[in-house]
Amino acid sequence: MTKRQKIIGIVMIFILLISLLAGCNNKAKNTTADEVEKRQDKISNLKVGFNPATGNLLCFIAEDKGFFKEEGLKVELVSFTSTTDGLNALNAGKIDMGITFGTAAPLTFMAKGPDLTFFGGYLSGGHPIYAKPEIAKTFKGIESYKNKKVATARLYTPDIVWRTAMNKAGIDINKDLEVIEMKKPTDVLEAVKAGKADVGIGTGSTYAKAKQSGLDIVSWSNDLWDNHVCCRPVAKTEFINNNSDTIVAFLRALIKAEKVFNEDKEFAVSVNQKYLKLDENMAREFTLDTNQIIESDPRKNGIIEMWETMKNLNFIESDMDVNKHINIDLYKKALDQLKLENPNEPFYEKLEKRFDEYNF
Repeated sequence: MTKRQKIIGIVMIFILLISLLAGCNNKAKNTTADEVEKRQDKISNLKVGFNPATGNLLCFIAEDKGFFKEEGLKVELVSFTSTTDGLNALNAGKIDMGITFGTAAPLTFMAKGPDLTFFGGYLSGGHPIYAKPEIAKTFKGIESYKNKKVATARLYTPDIVWRTAMNKAGIDINKDLEVIEMKKPTDVLEAVKAGKADVGIGTGSTYAKAKQSGLDIVSWSNDLWDNHVCCRPVAKTEFINNNSDTIVAFLRALIKAEKVFNEDKEFAVSVNQKYLKLDENMAREFTLDTNQIIESDPRKNGIIEMWETMKNLNFIESDMDVNKHINIDLYKKALDQLKLENPNEPFYEKLEKRFDEYNF
């Protein structure tokens, strides 16, 4: 064989390899397109409970960008201003899942018998603690809670975070201050506004109204318990088991929405402005300046930590194995699918590493 023939042979092999790789790539793209078309052909309806003041940015983005439609989902957002009402509706089958009912309240609910399961993530941290300006300026740290009247919505996630911080700091909330327990966060806000409480352990849902009422933020829940979990998507275990494909589709949409949130903060601001009906300045502040950590990952380790903390505070007396009420497999399946469909996307690689950190 001549040198020329060898060169021609090598070139032909190279061309053949390129053709094969292109064919594989096209096949993967065609398979993905076919799968999307199949999902769109079969529409699944979901009734999703949420707090209209907190919202759920990932759901808003997924709806606005058409991700739910891509996944064959028609999502109806059902508003609840009370977490208890939302969880009762979930248990009664009036909604399919809740997405902004916190972590502490669902855990309390489960401990009493209802068979619910967490299956995804949304929010960690991001809850304000507020007071009137004249009181806020006296706050120097955790010791400043002493001798104050503190309003808190019992069994909401920020309530657990605050009580845990007081306990760790050696502050006896029964002797060193006065606790005013409320049924819901809006009651906390009204108590502070009316001067019946010095400090309010707020929630993200009351942030905008607190600021509009002239209250100052003295601290954040993240300052008391770094990166604590809060809103986790939750549903009846039976519903999850019987509708696993629908749950995976829902999680795929949330993961894609998280990618948009990370890449385009200005769009995120506009979406919150649109769906929460805020002016631009408040939408920007609420989206970017409230210490909210927005992630689609279930964060199993964080849920277990919250469960153990609540038991240590004697808020829960139960032998329930909380591990059986946290499903991380469906999230991992959704993430694996997106990685397979987008093999060169570094964002999904990052989420896989985070998944291992948060769940094992």
